[in-house]
Amino acid sequence: MRSLEGTPDGDAMVAQLQQRLRDQRDARGVKMLSLERLTGLGHTTVSKAFNGPNIPTRATVIALANALKMDPDPLLHLWDQAAEAGRRGAWQEAPTRDFFRDLIEKHTQLFAGRQAESARIEEFIRDHASGYVFVEALSGYGKTSLLADLVRQNPEFCYHFISQAYRRRGGGFDPTSPEDVLECLCEQLDPSHVRGAGLKSLERQFRGLMTRPPRKPTVVVLDAVDELDPPDQLRTLLPAQLPHGLVLVLSARAQGDRTCLTDIALSPADVGLHLRLEGLDRAALVDLLRMAGGAAAGLAQDADFVAEMHRVSEGDPFYLRFLVEDAAVGRLTRDNVERAPTGLEGYLDQQLEQLNRSAHRTEHVEILGFLLEAGTLSAFDLYHLVEGLTWLNFDTVLREIHRFLLVHRRALPGVQAQRGSEEYSFCHDRFRQYFRGRAGIG
Repeated sequence: MRSLEGTPDGDAMVAQLQQRLRDQRDARGVKMLSLERLTGLGHTTVSKAFNGPNIPTRATVIALANALKMDPDPLLHLWDQAAEAGRRGAWQEAPTRDFFRDLIEKHTQLFAGRQAESARIEEFIRDHASGYVFVEALSGYGKTSLLADLVRQNPEFCYHFISQAYRRRGGGFDPTSPEDVLECLCEQLDPSHVRGAGLKSLERQFRGLMTRPPRKPTVVVLDAVDELDPPDQLRTLLPAQLPHGLVLVLSARAQGDRTCLTDIALSPADVGLHLRLEGLDRAALVDLLRMAGGAAAGLAQDADFVAEMHRVSEGDPFYLRFLVEDAAVGRLTRDNVERAPTGLEGYLDQQLEQLNRSAHRTEHVEILGFLLEAGTLSAFDLYHLVEGLTWLNFDTVLREIHRFLLVHRRALPGVQAQRGSEEYSFCHDRFRQYFRGRAGIG
């Protein structure tokens, strides 16, 4: 759930949303336990949706509306107003946590189909005094989205996302750097933390925090531990058994028969809850179409369209996101869904063919090439590297390839980001690998 502290309009919208849910629940005589079973949501999530001070996620609102036989659109209208009020509010984060605001927003905009997994994590946190939760899945199957949704609903959790998409050596905060990872977590876990002590000091501090019982029950969420550089940096820092009151939620890419737990000196026996994310089912696809709005909302009721869309995507959450966006703007319809490529790679080939016909093809090739080489570049970098790219045509050129890119606005908390300070990278490693293959890079 998202904090709306200091935004009266947002508080009012949340209150209206919750009142409508409560009125319908009471009118239908549905018990909380029944709602949990019908929605697949955990007890804490359902309870906070009805009574919490913060805004529930869109997925939670839709799930509850469906369970209570309500039209979700009026509720989602209130949700949009509340979320916008929250964005306008002065919500301050710890400096390092604030770095991930764009990531959390992006990964929870279109998020559905993981209610059961979210419920199991929240139930483990509620029912166990301590322990490890390990989330594993193929690249692009929603590990980061699941954990981003978890911390959005529970802003009191400590968290860090080890994201290659935000990596920039020499550019300040690097979320894949061991020093910055530990700095971020120690800052959240220890009120007396002093920044800038150096890696060795941070290791000692973090090791102590992981072995001593915290003053109050604490949850730490650490996404993509396999992307840490080097990947075995946590090997000596995590105990096989966590102290009372501490739960650590980890995630990593599935690696066949191998598990990245060995890199951090843990074994499957040390993990209290191990979740493996599979592809999304048709029910999740229906929710995604409704969330996307536009033309997609009407297609959500077309069982044949949903079945065909699910077939060509093979339930791949990453590919589904783009198909759903296409449906929302009318690019994917009942008439042409059967011609959609099966699998993400065929879809990206189709996207490249369209780019080849663009008047800005040369600039697109150069931008993608520079990003393959550098990883992350600022708008200022791109102005100076790409011939023909100017401040006059920048937005137009970038708009045609924005689906491949992650835009991050680096700024100090509370300071308005300036035009030109945006940084660009591939929004997911699957794009980077695809373009490397097309460029013939091993």
